[in-house]
Amino acid sequence: MRSRVPLGIFALGAVLVSTGVIATHSTPIDPNRVALPGSVPSWSDDRTGTPVAAADRELDIRFSVIIDEKRADDVREVARWLTQNGLEPGDYRASAGILPATGTVDAVSAAFATSFQAYEVGGTGAIAPRSVLSVPSELPAVVGVSGLIQADTFRPTLSSPRSDAERSLAQAPSAAFAAPAAPRAAAPVVSPDCATYWGEKLSDRWPTGLDIEKRSNSLCGYTPAQLRDVQQVPADVTGAGATIAIVAAYDDLDVEANTNTYFTAQGEQPFAPGQYVSHSPSNPDPTRCGGPSSWTEEQHLDVQAVHAMAPDARVIYWGSDDCTTTSMFTRILDAVENGDPDVISLSFGALEELDTADDRTLLNRVLVEAAARNISVFSSAGNDGDYSDFGDHAGGAEVTSPASSPYITAVGGTSTGLNQDGSLAVEAGWETQTRFARNGAIIPPGFVFGSGGGESVVYDRPSWQLDLPGQTGTGRLLPDVASLADPNTGFTVYGPHAGSTQYVSHGGTSLATPMVASMVALAKAKTGVEVGLATPFLYSLAGTDALRDVTPASAATWSPNGTEKDALYPETIFVWDTKPQSLQSARGWDNVTGLGVPTGSSFIENFGQLK
Repeated sequence: MRSRVPLGIFALGAVLVSTGVIATHSTPIDPNRVALPGSVPSWSDDRTGTPVAAADRELDIRFSVIIDEKRADDVREVARWLTQNGLEPGDYRASAGILPATGTVDAVSAAFATSFQAYEVGGTGAIAPRSVLSVPSELPAVVGVSGLIQADTFRPTLSSPRSDAERSLAQAPSAAFAAPAAPRAAAPVVSPDCATYWGEKLSDRWPTGLDIEKRSNSLCGYTPAQLRDVQQVPADVTGAGATIAIVAAYDDLDVEANTNTYFTAQGEQPFAPGQYVSHSPSNPDPTRCGGPSSWTEEQHLDVQAVHAMAPDARVIYWGSDDCTTTSMFTRILDAVENGDPDVISLSFGALEELDTADDRTLLNRVLVEAAARNISVFSSAGNDGDYSDFGDHAGGAEVTSPASSPYITAVGGTSTGLNQDGSLAVEAGWETQTRFARNGAIIPPGFVFGSGGGESVVYDRPSWQLDLPGQTGTGRLLPDVASLADPNTGFTVYGPHAGSTQYVSHGGTSLATPMVASMVALAKAKTGVEVGLATPFLYSLAGTDALRDVTPASAATWSPNGTEKDALYPETIFVWDTKPQSLQSARGWDNVTGLGVPTGSSFIENFGQLK
């Protein structure tokens, strides 16, 4: 039976010291040592591992020793023990009670009396402890070790249309955008088939057998001004005085220049000197996580979406050394401890089962510290729906980390069509089914992408979710709120793509997350409300016009190119929110869009008020 973390009222002063599944392993522990049961993944006893290759035994592991905060005075003793065992301790992070350290797989194995094996988890290769770690009984300050699963754990939750050629134009921005005569410039026409707003273009090759009420060609990608229209941001609310932090892996130093080029061409304000600050990683590992090139589009999307939503806000980017749990979670802590952001946006995720209980302890200590400092943290719910066999992952239903933590606000996605004047034409939950444009038949397996959602198997349901109508079960539910995510109604980003600097339409819950985070930052700056964990305050707004409820719509987009690069019949219909997996939007809270989309003056003025 899986254990859960109880969460009743949100007492933010109490720090979780044990979270989630504790694996039971049969390896006997030396009576002179103390076992650390949360240090191993729940699945290492259930899956067949293979011996770690000789080269991988010399792989450096970046991990965090979790300290009993009542024994913080013993940290020097712990650091000395690590050094004696060939491991290199870093500086103690008192605010979260962790001691970062590095060492090889062999050194960690010897010091903590464990062994490592190679596994495959959800299609991801991983090196992980086979047996529970332990420490000498003379080190009672050590209560866990986080970061021992060596995998390219977290990946960007960015999503793009499958047909990159249709959505991108590899040319100088001055050619794609004429300098506008009015503040609101037109969207870039990057294909003769894409629409700059809902219904502007509609293919005459729509299948007669597919009865859809709301139709449009897939959109070219919304402009910065249209992005604000999605959430009806008042013109006079620009984020002056707000600070928005973004955490991801690596750092592209061209982000600010590319953003300024794009926004200037659109007639929008570029960054003022000092308004954008990036903190590059101190020791990046380009051999991991797909390397920096796999994260630069994510960084451009996050920064440009935030600047579009809150043009006067200060934006601080924090790049981690790699995408492992210790690197990413301690980088969030860096953002918490430095710069005093109002919000932090996290557009990355991984299967919940790739975290150990000690990983969750580290995460939640960081998140509680953020909440104690009135910093609201938002995380993307993922782009693979419920991760069931109908999607592109084998295995049962699953949710994502870090979004599943109840100390974070999980952000789902919508498919959203705007009229030419910026008003809402059509909206539904982002769960997309593909059909052949020639006859309307489903393209196997049907599901192509969609917002993550569902029920955590490691966290109890928090108090603010206990009274949701019609929701059974006892686990934490995802997501909490949502915004624009469908790449077929996405946001135009200017940055590196396919070897050149281009305009490309992007989406995913990577887009929805900075949009929602920005809305909360705008509200904080406008009203001065001081709020840490945002989620309880969002649930207090349920059923009001501050949150736009999202339900299924009879809607679809047509694209000249489909899901496969060399498809025999590439034209594709992308049908919205028809439950291609187990997820679908509905009235009230649902497992695709949560409570709905934070919207307009009502949200800006009322966020932070409990009923």
